[in-house]
Amino acid sequence: METRSDEQLLQDLDGADEYVRSSAAVELARRMHPRALEACLRTLDDGAGPAHADITPSLFCLAAMGMRAWPALLEKLAAPDPMTRLHAERAVGEIGKRQFGFDGLRWPGGACERWSAWWQHVAYRYDADDAERARAIERLRAYRFGA
Repeated sequence: METRSDEQLLQDLDGADEYVRSSAAVELARRMHPRALEACLRTLDDGAGPAHADITPSLFCLAAMGMRAWPALLEKLAAPDPMTRLHAERAVGEIGKRQFGFDGLRWPGGACERWSAWWQHVAYRYDADDAERARAIERLRAYRFGA
């Protein structure tokens, strides 16, 4: 398997194939490339599996970036495309889980319940009307983890 250079990966982001674009963004994130955040945001909707249209590879990369990706993801929650909003919602939820202590496998005692209560309070739904989504986004903007 050929190892692609950073420059080749950046060029792949402009390709016609969404799976090539997605793979390039994921690899840039793995390498912690300075443009990884931009690449993953750009490919947020690329590479969804046929059985899970709500999940994309870049979604998980953005979630792993954590609070660094938070402001841009909050912007994506207001995107015109409902699938973009859905993917951003999933990434924001994953970041929230990690802020409450989830390590990807296990929750510390009581953390899942605290996250669930917080997520219900936020009440963001990608398919809600514009005004309801805007109120939920403002709740997310106002929230301070660990405060």
